[in-house]
Amino acid sequence: MSKKKSNRITNLWGNLFLRNIFLAVLSVIILLVLSNVFLDTFTRHGKSAPVPSFIGKSLDSVLIIAQKNDLRIEVIDSVFRIDIPRGSVLQQNPEPGTHVKKNRKIFLTMNSFSPRKEAVPDVRDISLKLAKINLAAKGFRTGKLEYSYEHPYTNNVFKQMYRGREIEPGIMLPTGEYIDLKLGLKMADDSIPAITNVPDVSGLAKQAAEDLIIENSLNYILVFDRKGVKTVTDSLNCVAYGQEPPAGSIARYGDNVRIKLKLPEKGKK
Repeated sequence: MSKKKSNRITNLWGNLFLRNIFLAVLSVIILLVLSNVFLDTFTRHGKSAPVPSFIGKSLDSVLIIAQKNDLRIEVIDSVFRIDIPRGSVLQQNPEPGTHVKKNRKIFLTMNSFSPRKEAVPDVRDISLKLAKINLAAKGFRTGKLEYSYEHPYTNNVFKQMYRGREIEPGIMLPTGEYIDLKLGLKMADDSIPAITNVPDVSGLAKQAAEDLIIENSLNYILVFDRKGVKTVTDSLNCVAYGQEPPAGSIARYGDNVRIKLKLPEKGKK
């Protein structure tokens, strides 16, 4: 560099105004670079991943899977279901496939090793919707719905049944058992049956599909894909992919809906 050019640069740097502008521009550039680096690091740190399915697995297996996926586990409740392996996961929140960030806590409901007994609540003389809520609050499931003209109020419970026999409120039963309900059916014109729309259960998990059918005053029959569903754990992880009659059809109260279930495709819920 020539002496003349060196003197010119020295003079420019000695100019306080120009030097402040240069330093300001340099500071902005440095801040932009640091911001980009920080945002990139933060974004990668907050990257989400789908929650694996813990349904049907033992707690030991769950803890191993959770550790590999940087997740935390908390058991918040336990019930007893005869049709499910003891000590296995019955429900989880968030559901399988939900995208969450690392270190997220997953809440589990376990199937007990031994049945816990609860007093069956009195669900007589209340609506089907309220009866279902009250039974669930005690750990029971709503079973088969049977409609009869014996009771004058449609969709109101007048008998609660267990394994074909009427039961009184307060009887102690293992949680997870199904309580069948007899409901009234009153029509303005007896020639016109009580009807309802068949809901769409496609894509729903097994229990969610069951609940939706019951909530619409219908019964369900589960039909599992024989090729893919081979164990009880498989059945717990199933989703509905079809139904008969189809969604939107008209059905009478108490009619059956066949729910077709299969294991979800990999990468999907």
